[in-house]
Amino acid sequence: GRSEAAVATTASMLIQASRVVNGFWLIFFGLSVVADLNLVPGLSGFLRAVAKRGKDDEGDDPAGKRRRPWWQVTVPHGWFTHFYVVGVLWNAVALFHSLIECAWAGSDPSVVGAALASTLFQAHVTRRLYESAFVSIHRPGGRMHVVGYLIGVVYYICVPLTLSHPLAAAAVAKSVADAWRRGSIATLLEPIDGTKLAAAADGARHVLKFAFTASGRSGVGALMSGFCVMGGVYAWGVGNAHQHRYHVALAKLRGREKRRENVEKKDREGAAKEYDVPRGGWFERVSCPHYAAEVLLYVGMCAVACGSGFGAGGIITGAPGFGPAAAATRTAPMLASVAANLALAARRNHEWYLRHMPDYPKGRWAMIPGIL
Repeated sequence: GRSEAAVATTASMLIQASRVVNGFWLIFFGLSVVADLNLVPGLSGFLRAVAKRGKDDEGDDPAGKRRRPWWQVTVPHGWFTHFYVVGVLWNAVALFHSLIECAWAGSDPSVVGAALASTLFQAHVTRRLYESAFVSIHRPGGRMHVVGYLIGVVYYICVPLTLSHPLAAAAVAKSVADAWRRGSIATLLEPIDGTKLAAAADGARHVLKFAFTASGRSGVGALMSGFCVMGGVYAWGVGNAHQHRYHVALAKLRGREKRRENVEKKDREGAAKEYDVPRGGWFERVSCPHYAAEVLLYVGMCAVACGSGFGAGGIITGAPGFGPAAAATRTAPMLASVAANLALAARRNHEWYLRHMPDYPKGRWAMIPGIL
C-alpha cells in the first residue's frame, strides 16, 4: 500500500495532469470544428493553413498568403515520422506505469482495462512508425506548418495519458515533475528497478488474463464488460488492418506514378501529376478510408478503456477514476477530437482530389459514406 503522503501527492498530480490533457482535447476539438466548418472567418482560414500538409500544401491559397512571414515557418512533411517516435517512446513510459498499477491494484477491471487499451495503442503507434519510416512515400516538396507539427507532438503526448488509468497518468506526471525539478531527464528512468520490473511483469499477466477471461467481473456486468472489451479489440484489429492496407496501397500508387510518364496527365498540374485515383476496398466508397479506419480503431481502444469496469465499480473504493463513467469522461473528448480532426483532413483531401483530378469519381464521400 501507499503512505498517506504518497496518496496525497498522487491525487494532486492526477488532478493537474487531467486538467492539462482534457484542456488540450477541448481546444483541439474546438479548433478542428472551427476550421472545418469555417465558423470564424480569418481564424478558420489560418487554422486550415496550419492543417495543410503534403499534397494539400500546394496551390489553393489566396494570392499573397505565402508571402506572409507566419506562412513561411514550415517543416518537411517527412517529419510526420517524429510523431510516431514520440508516441512509441512516451506510451512505453505510460504503459510501464500502467502495468505497475495493475499489480498494485490487484485485478481491478478499470485499471487493467486501461492498461489493455495502452497496450493496443502501443501496437498501433509502433505500426505507424514502421509505415511512416519504411512504407509511406513523402513528396519531396511536401511541407507542413510548424504550428501543426508542434500540435502533432503534443497530440502523441496526450493520447497515452488519456488511455492510461489516472493512477498511471499521475505516476508519469510525477516522474516528469521530478525530472524537471532535478534538471535531469535520467530521473524518468529511476522507477526501473527490480521491484518495479517484477510488478510490471505481474501487471502484464493481469492484462493477458483480463483480455481472455471475466477476471474481476461477475453477473450482467461481466457480459457488458466482455462485450465492450472483445468488441473493442475487434474494432481495433479491423481498423488497424484496413488502415495498413490502404497506407500500403497509397504508397504503391505513389511509387508507380513516380515511375510513369505524365503523358496521360497533361490536364493536371503540380503535385497532381504524382497521384492517381486510388481504387479497391473502401476506396470505392470514400476518398480517405485510412482515416475512417483510424476513427474505428480509436473507438475500439476507448470501448476497451470504458467498458472494462462494468460490474466491478472499482475494487479500490474512494480512489478517483474507477468505473466506466470515469473512463468515458477522459476518453470521450479525445475520441471527439480525433474524429473532428480527421474529418477536416478527409474533407480537404477529398476536395483536393476533385479539384485536381478531372477523372476522379464524383460519387465518393470523404470519409464516412452517407455522413461525410
